[in-house]
This record gives sequence, C-alpha cells and structure tokens, in this order.
Amino acid sequence: MSVKDQKVAQVLHAATQELLSKGVDAASMHNIAELAAVSKRTLYKYFPTKDDLYSALIDELLDRVTEVQPTYSKDIPIREQLEVIVNNKIDLFTSESFLNMSKIVLGEMLKSRKPLDQQLERMYNTEVSLIQWIDSAKAAKEINSPISSDIIAGQFHSILKGQIFYPVLFYFADPKLIDNKEVCRLTVDFFMASFVDKQLPINA
Repeated sequence: MSVKDQKVAQVLHAATQELLSKGVDAASMHNIAELAAVSKRTLYKYFPTKDDLYSALIDELLDRVTEVQPTYSKDIPIREQLEVIVNNKIDLFTSESFLNMSKIVLGEMLKSRKPLDQQLERMYNTEVSLIQWIDSAKAAKEINSPISSDIIAGQFHSILKGQIFYPVLFYFADPKLIDNKEVCRLTVDFFMASFVDKQLPINA
C-alpha cells in the first residue's frame, strides 16, 4: 500500500468513527484529522469537505458490495453456488466496518442527503449481478420458476437480510449471537424450495 493509500485509509477509518457518532453535519474535520493521526493539511488535500468524505465512504461501501458479486457456473451444483453467495454476503453484512458505514449512509439518507447519481447507479448495478446470475441459472434449466428474476433476487435478499443484516443494523440483535451456518442453511433451503425444486421442503 502506498503512503497516499495508507493516509486515505486512516482518514476514512477516522471519518467512519466521527460520522457514526455525530452525523455529517455535526462532524468535525479537526477531530477526524486527530483520529487519523494526519495533519489538517493532509486531510483537506484528499477530502476538501465533509461531503467529500461522506461520498468516499459510500464509494467504499459499494466497493465492498461489488467484491462479493456472483458469477454463474454450469459446472458447479446450484446449491453449492448458493452457499458461496450466501456465505460471502453473511461475511460482508456482519463486518463491523460495513455495518458502521451502512448506519452512516442510512442515517444521512433519512435526512434527505442523497448519494450522487453515479453512486445510485452503482447501487442499482450491485443488484443486477444477482439478477444476471438467476437469469443464467434459468437458461441452464436450474431455476424453473416463472417468477421474474428481479423479484426472485428481491425475495432472496429479504430472507437473508431479514435474518442477519437489518436486525444488527437496527441494534435488535448481536451479530456474535447469530448462527451464521443456520442462516445460510435456511436461506439456501428457502431458495431451493421456492425456485429450484418445488418438492424440497424447507426445514424448520
């Protein structure tokens, strides 16, 4: 990692702490510089405003999501592919840094601070990759459901996030107490029973 990349990483980590506790409007660039152990000159060199920092956090959040996008393979059983997809998403959704950034972005969006247009487009594209995976599985006759791929993707995310992401995001659950293996099993069983093999019961 270059010196610049290291400094930027320090600043973004510090900004996450400051924005999480105070929000963008009340956050202090002075505090962020101190937390990051960089000079204010260095901070302003890379991020002239708090909005620039907030935008960079959204980009980092989207980068993390993009890293776990699935690619369909006709040579791997669909259940195995689903397990990989679910486990990758569980790792992401339970990551402390990802959760903290998500809390910041959600809080600011509730205050009507919208992401940039290109970031909104990236958010949409992160959903497209799973839809494309489902389309490929349909083309390979692995998924036989007449339900549209975007609805299937939405139901998949609702089941998964409803067990492990939203409860933690809103402080209803401690991520350390969630059984990730059980979450994976239930999510994959739901998907298989609903869209792949209608005869496969969902285990209670």
